[in-house]
Amino acid sequence: MRFTPKNRVGRTAAAGAIALAMLGSAGCSAVNEQATTREYSPSDGIVQDVGDLQLRNILVVSHGFGEPGRLIGTVVNDSDNTQAFTLAVGGSTLSWSLPAGDKVIFEDESEDKVNVSTVEDEPGTGIDAQLKLSGETTALNIPVVNGDQADYRPYLPAGSTAPPSETATAEETGGATEGH
Repeated sequence: MRFTPKNRVGRTAAAGAIALAMLGSAGCSAVNEQATTREYSPSDGIVQDVGDLQLRNILVVSHGFGEPGRLIGTVVNDSDNTQAFTLAVGGSTLSWSLPAGDKVIFEDESEDKVNVSTVEDEPGTGIDAQLKLSGETTALNIPVVNGDQADYRPYLPAGSTAPPSETATAEETGGATEGH
C-alpha cells in the first residue's frame, strides 16, 4: 500500500491532536511538582536531627504570655554511645543522658524534668531554644501549642492558669442566656 502525502499530513495532524489531548489530560502535574513527592513532618512539633539525636514531634504546651509550659515529644539516640545533651528553653535548662540506641519520651518523664518555667510567646508561635550536644549548640524554634486544646490539656504543667475568656460560658452564668 502506498501512502500519499495527504494521508501523511492527516496522520501527523491526528498524532499531534492525540499528543495535545494527552498533555491536557495530564493536568498541572505535567509542569508542576507533585505535592505528594515532598517530605514533611505531619505533626504539631518539630522533627529534626541534631548529630546522632533524632528529635521527633518536639513542642511546648502552654497558655503562653508568661505562663509555665511543658515540653513533650521524643528524642532518640541513634548512636553506639551514650549522648548527654541539654535543652535551654523558656528560662529552663533541661538535661538528659541517653544510653546508646535508647530514647526519652518527654510525656513519660516527671514534670520536674520537662517543665519550662516561662513561656513568653503566645500559642501558635515558636519559642527559641538551644540544644547543646558534644559541645555544639544548635538553635531550635519549638512550636508552642495551646493547653486549652483537648489533646494537650493533660500536659499542662501544674500551676498554670487558664487565660481569661472573652465571653462567659453558660456554666459560668448558671445556664442563663440573654433575653430568657
